[in-house]
Amino acid sequence: MNAALAEARQDEGHQDEGGRDGGRPPPVRLDPTDRERPGLGHNGGPPLSLTWEAWLWRRAHAAAWKTPPRDVALRRLRRAARLGLDYKDYTAVLLDRGVHLSAVVFALDAVPGPTRRALRERLATIAGQCRVLVCLPAPFDPDVTGGATADLMAMPADAPPERLALAVERFMRGCNLPPSAAFMVGTQGSHLRAAEESGLGLFKWARDYLIG
Repeated sequence: MNAALAEARQDEGHQDEGGRDGGRPPPVRLDPTDRERPGLGHNGGPPLSLTWEAWLWRRAHAAAWKTPPRDVALRRLRRAARLGLDYKDYTAVLLDRGVHLSAVVFALDAVPGPTRRALRERLATIAGQCRVLVCLPAPFDPDVTGGATADLMAMPADAPPERLALAVERFMRGCNLPPSAAFMVGTQGSHLRAAEESGLGLFKWARDYLIG
C-alpha cells in the first residue's frame, strides 16, 4: 500500500519530497455527521455488506490497522502525546495521508480566562514539537501565547471559511509543509469548513482539545 510505503520511509527518518501536496489540495470531510462526502480515513470503500468486494475491503482495513511492531507503536504514541493527540487520531492521519502531523492551527473566537490558561499550557507543551499558528479576532493581547513560539494572526470571528483557508495555506507554504501535515483546533463550523477546504489532516474542537 502507498500509505504503508510512505510511513515506512518516514519512520526511518526519510523525507518524502514527492509525497507533498501539489497545488491546492482537494476538500475533505472532517465532520463525521456530514454524510454527503467521504471524510478523513475514507478511501472510497464499499458500504457494509456481505459481498466479496466488501470482504476484501474489510480485510485491507484490518491489515492497515494491524498492530505495528512495539518500537513503531511507541514512537507514534510519543509523537501523538507531544501534540496533545491520542494514538488513534495521529495514526489515522499517518495511514490516510502518509505524513506525520507537524503543525497546528488554532482558530479561536476569544480567549477568556480558562481558555487562555489552557491555551498557554498546551502551547508550552507543543510549541517546540511543531509549527504553530494562532488566529484570533483583533485586538488581542500579544502575550496570549505566554511566550511560547507561535505565529499570531488577526482573524475576525465572522471571517468566511475561504479567508481562513487561504491564511492557513500561506502559513503551511511558509513552513514548507503539505496541508495534510497540519491539524486545526477550532470553535465553530466555519473553522471546520476552512480545515476541509485547506486539506488539513485533522480537525479538533477547542473544547475537547484545550479543556478536555
